[in-house]
Amino acid sequence: MPLCTSLHMYRASACVGRDKERHYGKRMKTGQCYGLVVGFALIAQLGYGQSGQGAPRLIDAVGIKLTTTGPGIMLSRTVSQTHRLDLVVQGQYIAYRKPIKVDVSSESYLNIAPDVMIGLVQAGVNWHPFRRSSFFVAGGIAYSWHPYIGAVATTDTKLKLDGLELTPEDVGTVDLRLQWQSVLGYVGWGFGRAVPRKRFGVGVEMGVYYLGRPRVNLAYEGFLETTTLDEQVPIVENNLRNYRYLPTLNLRLTYNLNRPTL
Repeated sequence: MPLCTSLHMYRASACVGRDKERHYGKRMKTGQCYGLVVGFALIAQLGYGQSGQGAPRLIDAVGIKLTTTGPGIMLSRTVSQTHRLDLVVQGQYIAYRKPIKVDVSSESYLNIAPDVMIGLVQAGVNWHPFRRSSFFVAGGIAYSWHPYIGAVATTDTKLKLDGLELTPEDVGTVDLRLQWQSVLGYVGWGFGRAVPRKRFGVGVEMGVYYLGRPRVNLAYEGFLETTTLDEQVPIVENNLRNYRYLPTLNLRLTYNLNRPTL
């Protein structure tokens, strides 16, 4: 259907019930991330508070890390010295939601509201295959409470496209989201000990998360309601089917709670 014809049909129709949901659920507030940090801190305090009077600690070490998927904290416990196994629980968070204006022409622009956030809570095991080496391999499961990236596009001005003028009401709202599964698998390798032999330790780790096959969610109102844009979604999903992995690199500093105070 020609673009002009579709536009005239849209303007002439009496559209009822155009209150489509513009967002797919409430956004995770930053305060919830702070709550995660406070929770880890309380657990660390619990582990630290169990003095060396024969009572086992819940936590042997705490740490901070800087990763390509956001800064975070980690808690570690040695579960087997014989087999050189450490249990590691960690969390990380990073987000970008600053609005962007994209110029379409000299007199018009689009408002883009990005929703890019990575928030993970992860539990896993580090295994040191060599007794005298800090090299380790890691495996675990992570949970993402925000398993998607997206953007919402609107405009406050008239858009001029190939001689066609669209009002803000014609453009409406376009809400695009690329979503993965919430439960992620993880494998990695690196150097350093989650529970350092001295008071402080440093480490580096490389790994990859398995995200599952991505899905495209598209919601819109306005002129695009008169098009067949929904028919393109399966094609886009098929083109993105191999984007199932998220590599990550992290540097960390750990502190051993079992070492005597100097």
